[in-house]
Amino acid sequence: MNINPWVAPKSREIRKVLVALAPHVASACDVVPDAGNDPQIVILRHTELDKLRAHIYVHGQRAGTYGIFLEYPHPVPGIMESEENLPLARLLESLALHFAA
Repeated sequence: MNINPWVAPKSREIRKVLVALAPHVASACDVVPDAGNDPQIVILRHTELDKLRAHIYVHGQRAGTYGIFLEYPHPVPGIMESEENLPLARLLESLALHFAA
């Protein structure tokens, strides 16, 4: 990962995700600097496939849960997936699968 999650300019909930990433997942992705600098959202991208991304957010989620929006480098435009109100453990499982770590 290209940042130190302990000092990232993100909300406590988002930093919690970054710190909780297993080492094999953290080494497979980097944080994308987002233009809006929203502390409630983080975008992760695969270190080798720029279009393989995961947007993690807490906006509109129940307390203690996360939303995730997944992007794939697929030849058919518009292939996307999202999940809402995921507990941290399920979010981490989704990220590990998405980044195939």
